[in-house]
Amino acid sequence: MRAATVLVLGLVVAVGGSLPASASRASSAGVFAADPTPPDNYVPAEGLLFNHPFRSDRGQILRHAMRLIRSTAGGESIKIAAFGISHNGIVDALIAARDRGVSVQVIGDAHLVNRKDSLYSPSFVRLRKVIGNDHSSPNWVMVCDKSCRGFGGNMHAKYFLFSNVTGVRNVVVTSSGNLTNFAVAGQWNHAKTVIDGATYNRFVGIFNEMGLDVPAAALPMNFFEAPMGDHWIFPWPAMSIATDPQYLAMEKIDCLVLGPDESAKRTKVRYGMYAWFGAVRGEYLARQAKKLWNEGCDVAVELSVSSKQVKSILRSRSGRGPVPVKRVGTYDAAGNIKAYNHAKWTTIIGGYDGNPNASIVIAGTCNFTGLGNYSDEFTGIYSSVADALAYNRDFDQIWRERQAATWNRTYAPGYARTVDSPDPVLGKGKLARAETD
Repeated sequence: MRAATVLVLGLVVAVGGSLPASASRASSAGVFAADPTPPDNYVPAEGLLFNHPFRSDRGQILRHAMRLIRSTAGGESIKIAAFGISHNGIVDALIAARDRGVSVQVIGDAHLVNRKDSLYSPSFVRLRKVIGNDHSSPNWVMVCDKSCRGFGGNMHAKYFLFSNVTGVRNVVVTSSGNLTNFAVAGQWNHAKTVIDGATYNRFVGIFNEMGLDVPAAALPMNFFEAPMGDHWIFPWPAMSIATDPQYLAMEKIDCLVLGPDESAKRTKVRYGMYAWFGAVRGEYLARQAKKLWNEGCDVAVELSVSSKQVKSILRSRSGRGPVPVKRVGTYDAAGNIKAYNHAKWTTIIGGYDGNPNASIVIAGTCNFTGLGNYSDEFTGIYSSVADALAYNRDFDQIWRERQAATWNRTYAPGYARTVDSPDPVLGKGKLARAETD
């Protein structure tokens, strides 16, 4: 199936970004409505959005995506890659965009069309049936066999790309949240909107590679630079502690730096993370976070799913004692998870790479597990005072919510070496409602 896809997708790769209006309309004669005017006039702006499932203003990220779709005019292009797409309003908006002459191309994960999967999406199946999967057309909807660009894992990326929204060109949205009802009502999520031609073009190139659904032994475009910072694109099977961008960034942190008055100040490090486990990546990132805490950094963690091994590292009494951690989520009477923090970000405010006044954001779709080695993922590292402060404000809000509970149990030094328990399995047992990446 992958090889057949390559033969027809050459046209898509060749055109790269958005199709010319004339080409889009010419190829769609007799299919689309005559009026290419969008029903909305939403003007996007750069910045961050956050979803809190138990707040009255929840749904900001999904509404943002919906209005972007509804404000894209005929002759323009929408490219969406998302692990989960099940919101009927999003599906209806994408079909309506196609009908007014927008080139609509969508990539989802294979679970969306698997009736045996708990995350099977009739809405996505309807979208694929209505729009089709003919890659010689400017409009297609597909799922990848495992990850799109690799040999395993899944399609876990979340990129929403718009060529022109109400006169604003090159709109890129990267998000931890999927286009689902559960992303609104059951998850804490974040999304970043960037308006930049270089970033847009690189993500379009990645999207086109994903559309091939062909694994490559030597994956291209693993890294690129853009005005919004450094970007790592996964899967990356060879990633190790020596090359992991998250770990290498954590190594650059100086925990105690001099303030303007020559007094010592602690560098603030915050982690918002959905899943943190794994005998390799999860544990070396936990050891580094604990090391930063012991060296004097102001460290705090919010997570939802973790292993006993990682917990024993972060909550050990060694050094300065346990790292402040809250587990964010809700559970039913049987202990099954119902809602959880789905974030994937780190902020560093203070000493970083020789700069005592740095404000660094590390955000994307990668959890602190080894899944990113095999799945389609994204991690970006950039400098922004406004964004670092915004993430930290959101962190503080979650910290105070009643769904955030402190890990109370601590472990004596050396206990981490004696823990021998399996890692959590997302999507199974008491984590049946937890997404698999």
